[in-house]
Amino acid sequence: MSLDLAALRRRLQEALGDEFTVGALLGEGGFAAVFRVRDKALSRDLAIKVLDLGLTPSPSLAERFVREARTIARLEHPHIVPIHKVGGYKNEILYIAMRCVDGPSLRQLLERYQRLPVGDAARIARQVADALAYAHRQGVVHRDIKPDNILLDASGQVLVTDFGIAKAAHDATPAQLTTEGMVVGTPQYMSPEQATGERADGRSDIYGLGIVLYQMLAGAPPFDGESAQQILMKQATAEPVAIRQVRKDVPEALAVVLHRMLAKDPAERYHTAEDTSQAIVQALPSAAGERVKVRPAVGLGAAGCLGLAAFGAGAAVAGYALLSDHPRLSARAPAIPDSVESFARHAGAVPREDSLLYVFAPHGERQGMLVVTNRHVIGLTPAGSRTYPRDRLVLRYGVRIGLRRPLYGVVLLIPEGRSPDTLFAELSPRELYALARSVPAGR
Repeated sequence: MSLDLAALRRRLQEALGDEFTVGALLGEGGFAAVFRVRDKALSRDLAIKVLDLGLTPSPSLAERFVREARTIARLEHPHIVPIHKVGGYKNEILYIAMRCVDGPSLRQLLERYQRLPVGDAARIARQVADALAYAHRQGVVHRDIKPDNILLDASGQVLVTDFGIAKAAHDATPAQLTTEGMVVGTPQYMSPEQATGERADGRSDIYGLGIVLYQMLAGAPPFDGESAQQILMKQATAEPVAIRQVRKDVPEALAVVLHRMLAKDPAERYHTAEDTSQAIVQALPSAAGERVKVRPAVGLGAAGCLGLAAFGAGAAVAGYALLSDHPRLSARAPAIPDSVESFARHAGAVPREDSLLYVFAPHGERQGMLVVTNRHVIGLTPAGSRTYPRDRLVLRYGVRIGLRRPLYGVVLLIPEGRSPDTLFAELSPRELYALARSVPAGR
């Protein structure tokens, strides 16, 4: 059986009540899905993970889902996605409500850039190590550290998510995990002890983080294969190609740290994630910084709000903006008028499952409008519409000087591998300033 997403969405809406609105699907896998949900009372978005109890392989898995969620809800750390609520509904679903991080996952960054700058890779690894160090002190092992479970928020800070298969250190035996059908990792990122069914502790997470760091630097995990069994065998027995053979600009000191993180014997790795974090900073002092510089193409800020970006044309443009026209419409969710959302959706350019996050229409929606959703950037003009994936698009602003108007702005949508698309060719400085403050330009 596969997930019935429509039924799951309906049951989640019934469970949450009228104070919440279940929105776009953010992801799915196995017997669980994640939806964006609007908390009307607090005017914020949540990411809610829902477990379909009808598809779980055993009743004990549902019990463990709740027990572990409550354990993780006690984790309070700046680099761990917080859990706000755990609940259920009519013995049909269980759910976990978490902070909604609108930035990209590390997987999405790697899909776009393949390899990251050495400094960014080290900063990401160090922040993940700090999160793991805190969790391990609370007796929680993540067990599934991989790029999908590492997120970046609008400020460029790293957050670790999905402790869904985390176990308190004293919990069930490997035999119980196997017989009850519990997935305990992802083959490319599993430690040798996980691959061979032995008990895993915090050092297993250090190995998984080593795999992620290797991938950020090399562009691919060190081990792959045609089947899960082949990959797990390599995890248990094969040695990775030395990182400096793959990438020459990796400092020798950082290569030494990575080699130790990937030791087959847990006793030869760093004893704690805290030791790992300190070793990364000693090898590359810039890893102590919090902000990751590499950014997605068109970014959004935390909790479903559009990030603010300073418009880079300088104080002269800002000053001139005070003397020019206001845009007729510049609105973020949840303040987007229903009539505008209805118009955008009826135009056929906004996918049904997308959630509108920002709209900009300098002269009214029927004269041209920019729409940003959780997944797309859309240009609507009287001549038609263009829809681009957000992670495949670069947004550019320009300022020009003309005879008819002393100063005016241009907005370009630049799809990956395609010619630029001029959406607005003649904005007033104030209109351009309003847009640039709400939607960051560039990558």
